[in-house]
Amino acid sequence: MALAVASCLMCYGWGQTNSSLQLPKAIADANAAVRLGIPQGARVLLRDIIVFSDGVPDPSLRAFVEPLLKNALTEAGLTIVATPQEVRREVEERQLERNSDEIHKGSLPPKGTILRESVELKVTVHLVRSAKEWAALLGELRRRRINIGGFLIRNKETGAVLFAEFVDNATQTTLAQLVSFASDKDQTFALTGTPFGAIFLSRDNQRQRDLNALRAAMGYLSRLLKAKMTEREPLKGKVLGKVAGITTTFVAINLGRLDGVREGMRFTVHPVRMVGGERVTLPACAGLRVLVVNDTNAVCDVVDGSLDAINEGDEVREVMAENRTSGTRDGIAERGESK
Repeated sequence: MALAVASCLMCYGWGQTNSSLQLPKAIADANAAVRLGIPQGARVLLRDIIVFSDGVPDPSLRAFVEPLLKNALTEAGLTIVATPQEVRREVEERQLERNSDEIHKGSLPPKGTILRESVELKVTVHLVRSAKEWAALLGELRRRRINIGGFLIRNKETGAVLFAEFVDNATQTTLAQLVSFASDKDQTFALTGTPFGAIFLSRDNQRQRDLNALRAAMGYLSRLLKAKMTEREPLKGKVLGKVAGITTTFVAINLGRLDGVREGMRFTVHPVRMVGGERVTLPACAGLRVLVVNDTNAVCDVVDGSLDAINEGDEVREVMAENRTSGTRDGIAERGESK
């Protein structure tokens, strides 16, 4: 029978079919209070990836997890930067090439093109194969104040519990910590294209169960990252943001529906300039009215002041209803008023 299945594999090929990988409620609940606070395109350094098997780091499983993790980060809109070792090797190669007369200098990359990270990521994964290992891990979960109620490891199942800690590179403080977990039952492999339809692989192989659990946990982490990257908590009180772009007619701001912005809202634009070597926010130079809103930004027209006075990066502040008086409009002198 094994020979027959092997022959089918060679003749017809095989495919992998996952569950739909919808984010389980238990994972959503465990991460509900977490605010990632990382902008799209943030540069991430994979500082540590450790996969524990039988309580001991397993380098081969780390090698399995790393490309899955990189793919999850990239799909979430983050940028992965080189490790310090890779940077050191690249710098040495570039210096050698620049000092060589055999290499065309115009083909070398310009100096200052290696980007460093703004966020560091530390990932720890624990494989759980028994009630004893699960009980030991619960202590770690309690220490981190994480509740993953509803996640159980049954007999002959393997579970993977993944912790992802995001650290601000400038301050070395933790920005957020996400947790993902799955069992090997969340990942299904099937042979397809055989004359017999789909034939499911056996789960008797412990190594395969380990890989299935890791793959499923990483799949859920990918979904979680995408959700958290677009999740923005509505700001309380006056909404503050920045000018994100300018056309010949309109101004885009980096605030949207998720920040509580609605059509018709008014904002004042405050220039941000360098004064005496410091960035200073100046008095309002223009007033904006929101025309179109999507989740994360809005398009406005200029109702007071001049479009020419607005620069990308200037601060925008919501004009509260009680501040709209007839004498001046949104804190800006009426056009034509003597100075």
